[in-house]
Amino acid sequence: MKKKMIKKIKVFSLVAIGVFVFQSCGSKKGMSDNAKTAKTETCNEAITYNLNVKAIIDNNCGKTCHSAEKHAAGIDLSTYDKVKKEAENGRFLGAIKHQGYYAPMPMKNPKLSDSTISIIECWIKNGSKQ
Repeated sequence: MKKKMIKKIKVFSLVAIGVFVFQSCGSKKGMSDNAKTAKTETCNEAITYNLNVKAIIDNNCGKTCHSAEKHAAGIDLSTYDKVKKEAENGRFLGAIKHQGYYAPMPMKNPKLSDSTISIIECWIKNGSKQ
């Protein structure tokens, strides 16, 4: 009985992941050029920190709460190396996606758009290249 339940959970997980991937590569209507790049490239090597991610971080957190001067909650997102370090733990993506028990980021501001989050997620999945 347990084997059947485990198999059902595995199948459900794979289906859920497939749905997420399919939805994240959906319509491009109304997206920024960076977001279109992420969707078109379907998380390929074209997503880099310097070309796609740096501006998002700088505009939403790296020059304000998580700057070299302030580093709220001990998090400094002012350089590539520091952003990459944070991106390598599950909290970073969980926070910007407003998932579970993670503190939703950016704090006191609306959630980043799904297309913007997709760019960051693709960057992380591709190895967080500079």
